[in-house]
Amino acid sequence: MDSTSLVKLAKALSDPTRLHILQEIAKGTNKGCADLFEFIPISQSSMSQHLKVLVESGLVESHKEGRNKYLAINPAKRQELQGFLQLL
Repeated sequence: MDSTSLVKLAKALSDPTRLHILQEIAKGTNKGCADLFEFIPISQSSMSQHLKVLVESGLVESHKEGRNKYLAINPAKRQELQGFLQLL
């Protein structure tokens, strides 16, 4: 894992709300954005900003189906992060 990628991951994981969002996404594959509001009571603009950071870090993948946007943990990035943490 290169240092630029690691810094992005660390930034994405440094916020408690993003950690909570990530935990909710990890509970089920392809969770819809709208589903997250049930568990995380924040504004739509805040949710969008947090999701943007998670997607840009590579931890979360998103895809659209019609008007719905679905989210899932990126398994390759998860494995990359786990490999890095095992080196510590």
